Parts: sequence; C-alpha cells; structure tokens
Amino acid sequence: MHRVVINHVSPAEAIEFKNQLLSAGLVMNDDFTWKYTQAQYNNDGYIAVAPKQVVFEFRDPALATFYQLKWSR
Repeated sequence: MHRVVINHVSPAEAIEFKNQLLSAGLVMNDDFTWKYTQAQYNNDGYIAVAPKQVVFEFRDPALATFYQLKWSR
C-alpha cells in the first residue's frame, strides 16, 4: 500500500477528501483505506506532539501520487 498523509486537517475536511475518492469511483477497502486521528498532546495538554491528520493508503501507486499532489498544502 502507498501512503498519503495530510496533517492539520479537520474531521470534516478528512471526510470531504474521502468523499472525493468515492465520487471518483474508487472503492473503499479495495482501492484505498483511510483513518483520521486527532492531535495528541504532551502531559500538560498544551503542546501537540502529533498533529491531527488523515492517512490514506492506496493500492495503486499512481493514485497515491496523484492525490498527494492534488491535496498538497
């Protein structure tokens, strides 16, 4: 699988990206998988040690490259 990671994205934006893939005719859990994770903070809760992000994994490396370029920020 070929990974595309987008950091600093809201849950709504992550779902929008996923819906773009479905609208393009890709099949979830066949052509791609995805997961969203909230930011993780240090013990005092003020410093993010891992940003909120969405991770897509594509079966086809060409699709991964295409969407990495399309969604780059």
